[in-house]
Amino acid sequence: MQKKKLTSSEMYKKKMKTRRIIALSVLVLVIVLCLCLFTPIFGVTEISVNGNLNVAAADIIGTSGIEKGENIFRINTKKAERALKEISYVADVEVKRKFPAKVVIEITESKADVIYDMPTEFIVTTIEGRVLQKTTDVTEIPAPIVKGITISSAEPAGYISTENPEVTDVSLEYIKCFYDSNYWSEINVFDVTDKSNFMMIMRSGMRVTFGEIETIEGLSRKIKMLDAIIPQIKPTERSYLDLTTDKGYFGEYTAEEYENIKKLREDGGLIKELTKGEENKDADSNENPENKE
Repeated sequence: MQKKKLTSSEMYKKKMKTRRIIALSVLVLVIVLCLCLFTPIFGVTEISVNGNLNVAAADIIGTSGIEKGENIFRINTKKAERALKEISYVADVEVKRKFPAKVVIEITESKADVIYDMPTEFIVTTIEGRVLQKTTDVTEIPAPIVKGITISSAEPAGYISTENPEVTDVSLEYIKCFYDSNYWSEINVFDVTDKSNFMMIMRSGMRVTFGEIETIEGLSRKIKMLDAIIPQIKPTERSYLDLTTDKGYFGEYTAEEYENIKKLREDGGLIKELTKGEENKDADSNENPENKE
């Protein structure tokens, strides 16, 4: 079936109709855009922050650059997110518009995993070394303290730099072996001051010495020994567990020895004397029971 050809007059009317529709659509779009950008109904009246524990909501809002009264359509959410990721404790962030006039900032914070003991301050980081804060008081931070690593640079939201990166990386790999273990929350101190004797102190006060660690596999074997021995003993602040050999030796320091240990801890000579003391105790015995008290 053939279509009827339009006359010149009809074609002209059709074009004009199309132009009027386009013009009307543009006008409506401009009106809607003006209403969105300039009407008070879309002025931000509420900014809420979720997921923050270590960073105050006021600091998060201030860093985002978002202000009440600002038009919700004018907010650059990506720019706000980039700015917020410069906050050390912010691992991830999402800025959401909730129409007509609310902004929600969803924060995912980094976890304080490790505390480095420096001469004048503590440096708190994630397990991967992202710096979260510098402080002189870590009593409220439930993370193990690392002694024996000298940090040369630690800028918040950046990563630690050390004087001897190769040695540090090895020590940190050993420490990470405990991160997913059942003991992480029970460890108070990792001491890598003496590279020939990896050591940790439990929150119970018990000292655990591992001797020289040469490979991750070697340390894993010693951790399995720890798994087997821990349920059989009653750790105290005066007890120690020697895992430097193939058999674990558990014992307790005398009251006098323990007082000397506390003094040595303050003087920084703890590792050497602990090793010496445990070797002497081990030499006096012909057996190495795994659960001797």
